[in-house]
Amino acid sequence: MTTQATTTANLYDVLSQRGLVSQTTDEKIRERLSKPVTCYIGFDPTADSLHVGSMVPIMVLAHAQRCGHRPIAVVGGGTGLVGDPSGKTESRRMLTLDDINHNATCIGKQIASIVQFNDSPTGAVMVNNADWLTKLSWVELLRDYGPHFSVNRMLTMDSVKSRIDSESGLTFLEFNYMVMQAIDFVHLYKSHNCTVQMGGQDQWGNIVMGIELGRRIAGADLAGLTMPLVTKSDGGKFGKSESGNIWLDPKRTSPYDFYQFWRNTPDVDVKRYLGFFTFLPIDEVNRLGAMEGQEANVAKEILAYEVTKLIHGEAEATAARDSAKKAFGDAQDVTGEAIPHADLSASELSAGIGIVQLLVKVDLAKSNGEAKRLVQGGGVKLHDSAVTDIARQVNADDVRDGYVLVRAGKKRLFRFDVK
Repeated sequence: MTTQATTTANLYDVLSQRGLVSQTTDEKIRERLSKPVTCYIGFDPTADSLHVGSMVPIMVLAHAQRCGHRPIAVVGGGTGLVGDPSGKTESRRMLTLDDINHNATCIGKQIASIVQFNDSPTGAVMVNNADWLTKLSWVELLRDYGPHFSVNRMLTMDSVKSRIDSESGLTFLEFNYMVMQAIDFVHLYKSHNCTVQMGGQDQWGNIVMGIELGRRIAGADLAGLTMPLVTKSDGGKFGKSESGNIWLDPKRTSPYDFYQFWRNTPDVDVKRYLGFFTFLPIDEVNRLGAMEGQEANVAKEILAYEVTKLIHGEAEATAARDSAKKAFGDAQDVTGEAIPHADLSASELSAGIGIVQLLVKVDLAKSNGEAKRLVQGGGVKLHDSAVTDIARQVNADDVRDGYVLVRAGKKRLFRFDVK
């Protein structure tokens, strides 16, 4: 768990300096955050792991905690049964309550690797909105909350408009998501005196509806703050590598691959990501972010190490860094435990295994088609020898020092230890 470093800085200033403020609902938000408040961010439990894009809200909760505020992480067990249409162009797959509860437990542990949950004044709280939303009857919702929502007003929200204009449209089920999240804010205000909601900029409409509902039902003075959605400067989707999503769960994305994702950050994105995803002082962020040319590699290594340490711990971060340096340095050594690897039996090799099959087997390619394109494009090597034939069979002749090394691109590799 990350050691909490408290500060007297204003949370708004900290987030602004790091580029983490998109919009606020309150012109006096900085003044509001000059004294301790309780604030919350919701997390969608549609998978049993968060991905790197979810690190922004986690980091914001941690910054709030360090600035003397009490953070609440809301796992959307209730809203997850419906599905958030914000930022989506089609309906989500329905999950069972058991699925969602399992996912909530898993992602709760991941949040706790950065945010401290305890009984202190700034100790974080984790709640599941299924605890109150699933107890509401249809009649109760209509009677107690229905009169406070204007359909005309809801239709002006971008999250609703974008879905209505999409090919799949917006279901009545999803239309109610905004109502449910607004109820969350009011419930947390009443139960925890929570007065600030934060979230990605695609949550703006949901946050505004919660503020308005709180004012109408409880006379509450609530506020909201949104963070920018993380993007890549080249237009690609953040949080995806050539082999798929980058997850926080080490079973889905190994610490080594996690480290390599950050190490391969484009130069132009390094400063922004240092501000978003590390606790390095802002002066250090600016210093590292100004590095160019070969020096920029130093900044990338620090970024990769700091983020990997946050999620996987110092030992795994050090192992990943050291293994990467050995694997791609002048005197290459790919025998370390941090290098992605698996056993391969000699009997399997005796008959030969297709290179395309091997690439897909270890997620160096997501499909046979992608693997073939990778080979044909000159992006695959066995050890240091290029493979250009998609029909190439890997066999016992390819074993060196007891292993077969498959490289995909410049920075991705996998070692098969032959037994």
